[in-house]
Amino acid sequence: MIGRTYRTIRHLTPEQIAARAMRRGRRALFGLFPDAGRRHLAERAGRLPLPDPALPLLARAAEPVAALHRGFVDRAAIAAGRFTLLGHTFDFGSPESIDWRGDFDEGSNPLRRMTLAYLGDAVALMATGRAEDAALALRLLQSFEDANLPLAAPLLRDVWHAYAASHRLINLLAGAALHLKAGGAAADALRRMCEHARLCAALVLADRERDLGYNHLLKNDVALAVFAAGCGTVPPDMRFLRASVPRAVARCVLADGGHAERSPMYHALGLIDLRILAATGLWREAWQPALDEAIARMEEALSVVTHPDGEIALFNDSWRGGAPSSAELIGAPDRIPPGVRRLPVTGYVRLGGAYDAALFDCGPVGPDENPAHAHADFLAVEVSVAGRRFIVDTGVPTYTAGPERDASRSAGAHNGPRVAGAEPMEPWASFRVGRRGAAWELRGQTLDGVAPMWCAGAQSGYQHRGITVARYVGLYPNQGMLICDVWRGRADGPEESRFLVPASWTPATWKTGSPNAQRPSCSATRPTQPAPSWTARASRQSPRSSNATTST
Repeated sequence: MIGRTYRTIRHLTPEQIAARAMRRGRRALFGLFPDAGRRHLAERAGRLPLPDPALPLLARAAEPVAALHRGFVDRAAIAAGRFTLLGHTFDFGSPESIDWRGDFDEGSNPLRRMTLAYLGDAVALMATGRAEDAALALRLLQSFEDANLPLAAPLLRDVWHAYAASHRLINLLAGAALHLKAGGAAADALRRMCEHARLCAALVLADRERDLGYNHLLKNDVALAVFAAGCGTVPPDMRFLRASVPRAVARCVLADGGHAERSPMYHALGLIDLRILAATGLWREAWQPALDEAIARMEEALSVVTHPDGEIALFNDSWRGGAPSSAELIGAPDRIPPGVRRLPVTGYVRLGGAYDAALFDCGPVGPDENPAHAHADFLAVEVSVAGRRFIVDTGVPTYTAGPERDASRSAGAHNGPRVAGAEPMEPWASFRVGRRGAAWELRGQTLDGVAPMWCAGAQSGYQHRGITVARYVGLYPNQGMLICDVWRGRADGPEESRFLVPASWTPATWKTGSPNAQRPSCSATRPTQPAPSWTARASRQSPRSSNATTST
């Protein structure tokens, strides 16, 4: 336990350690002196102007926010207090009966509480411009305030966490601006939302997440920028954003356009954050050129971690539905250029084109000082055939610490080479990592000619056991794929190359030495494409595991 803790904290920066101490100290003081803490926040909020949702800059900033909440809004379900949160539906009976701090099947982890507290439904409701939808959004806000004001110390861990408050601020102000743009005129709802957003801004100002950085700190700064855009002039308390935002963007967006946390889902969410920042129009001379360039890099990089179905790969902490699809953000997947495309800093490679593709993870776990969203997916592949997922990732079932979270982060939940009974990194709690290996791409000319498209990588996750492993991935478009793993050293347990394949894919045997051998065909084709010669049939079901050292 002591060794694992040391292996975790030794990567923290002095800034993180100091910021963590300060945040915990503030929370402790708030718990000891809640009245003084509430007065301080109220005074800070009182110094801030009340946003005006009619301002053009706020209306512009609201457009990218709407992309997060675009789609069908089940008004009847919301009015009945029924919400689907991260794949689970919870029925409270009415908005007024919502248990905002319930267990939500998450145990000690507050993710569903925070997600509900974002008030994301308010964006889609307000955007209609209808008075009855604005009234329903106001009922949600009233229910939240009735349950969670006055603010108390335990609430800072979930519904009033700075990250949750940042989301809620953005959603309420965006919803108010979109409501006016759609011709709505619900004055009471707009005023109440702006007042609540002002309190959120005061809390975020007091509790910015400099200890975590990356997507959390960027979200804090995006929220404050949206608030400033709604004020007509930047409040004095927020002028630090002029220098803070470029630093946060530079930390999150790598030179190749990938996201520093190596999560395709957080990459998509980060792209939306940058689009929001650009739309605010703040400090154009200082922000805009770098923002425009970073957005272009992120859009290009997002296509590298996108499957032919228009959805992201599920490397690290990623799941479908956690962000708008790549198709929504950057266009149809048939626009993705074919060939071998690399993110050399991020550590991802894409082989293929619009219908067949192999995505390869040959990068680090993430930032060493914050690998919170890391999984043991070194040298893992995800593969699509004829536009359908073939070799798949298990995704993320929960952020709650425990066996299910540990299993989802383990090597066995991914498609990389592994040693039975050993792990290439040491995940613990919900977001901690002690010992961690790394992966890197192998580049050279020695393997040219084996496959039309190929990539290779190595990883160090088993060096503590005296083992190294490298993987070659070759793609023969419309024909097949070759995966070869090369091991060095002796393992205590067997070396394995296992692949997770949806249960409905039916494998067929093809012996190359047979004089009458014919390549089996695949039914998962599109009318405009020739049927590729793959060994499978597909539909969407849960994955099963298959073992192989070479897959063709």
